[in-house]
Amino acid sequence: MNRIRDLKDKRGSDRLPCFFPVCLFLLFLSLGINLLTKASLAQEIKDTGERIVTGTGIIVKEDIALARDEAISQGCLEAIEEYLIQRLGYQGMANNFQRVDEEILSRAKEQIQDYQIISEVRTDTYVKVLMKVRVNEAVLEQQLETMGLSEIDSIPIAILFLVSEKKEGLPADYWWGDPSRQIPLTRTELSLSRIFEDKGFRVISRSFFPPEEGHDEGMLNATLGNEEAVEWGKLLSAQVVVTGEANLYGASRASVFLRAIKVMDGKIIVQGYREGVLEGNDIGDSSAIGLAINSWANTMTSHMIDAFKPAEKAINQIIIKIKGLKSYSEFLRFKEFFRKNFPQIKSVLERSLKRDLVKVSVEVKGDSKGLAEKVINHPKRPLSFEINELSDQGFTLVIR
Repeated sequence: MNRIRDLKDKRGSDRLPCFFPVCLFLLFLSLGINLLTKASLAQEIKDTGERIVTGTGIIVKEDIALARDEAISQGCLEAIEEYLIQRLGYQGMANNFQRVDEEILSRAKEQIQDYQIISEVRTDTYVKVLMKVRVNEAVLEQQLETMGLSEIDSIPIAILFLVSEKKEGLPADYWWGDPSRQIPLTRTELSLSRIFEDKGFRVISRSFFPPEEGHDEGMLNATLGNEEAVEWGKLLSAQVVVTGEANLYGASRASVFLRAIKVMDGKIIVQGYREGVLEGNDIGDSSAIGLAINSWANTMTSHMIDAFKPAEKAINQIIIKIKGLKSYSEFLRFKEFFRKNFPQIKSVLERSLKRDLVKVSVEVKGDSKGLAEKVINHPKRPLSFEINELSDQGFTLVIR
């Protein structure tokens, strides 16, 4: 209180000129207009599927044109990266980065539908461009499907934390004891939120608790059972709840025991104990509780992500008949077409070869109908054809 009073006294003693409020008003008005303009532009970009990106090119030997091309290429690459992270998630991008880099990012300009330079800055050393870019989503989706990455869920997993924090000599802090009361986030909650957001999860804010919702008395205890934790997850629309306790022993040591529970079925995905210890007097940006949580997350998040992957599709054997082939080389082109462009196909074997009809036995992960839809819509078809006689056992491919 003394500090607040001192600040008020200083403000009263050092009065600003009378024109200051007018200048302040004009400044806020200008900022407001800029924010509205950016918000309007962002909404336009969202509606059209375009992206605002920047790119920088270094000027070498006064070659401005080359630097500008480099800046545009960098902007296109940034747009593709944004799309892939949105589509695959941070974890999916990290797990498949080498393949994505070799097969997509190395040819970024091929996946750009169009772009427009909004603004350009040029200095003695570099050229920087602000671009509006539209990526070719159809081409990218086809590439991801060919790579077997199309089924990765791009929607982040919604996670809720129910982790109490206990410091030596003090009672445990936990928000769900009185969920309608807004209390500051504990150090444990801050570390959990930061670490899991960095790993691609969507952290649910506990402030979203609907006050009109009822809850059992057992849901207010510091230590929650699995059923109570799941009920909290349902109330706040979480897919995963992480519950447990964190213990802080001064500034240099902390421990956590956490378990992750899938809300849909109430099953424990993973659980475990971790410690974090700071060595030396200089702790920098680290904290003991942050180290403990990061150690737990590095081991457990892959299991949490796996729990939400689609179930493995059964491998079925179907028969594909190809009518209208004019030569054996055309058949070989079709065989290569099936092998290279459809990761769900495990094998392609000839069953019978006749002059105008070839039968092949195909082992496919999935069903006949799903494969037929992908085949007829594939952009790299070796010849023009249509599909007839579609059934669970296979289909007939008729060359036009």
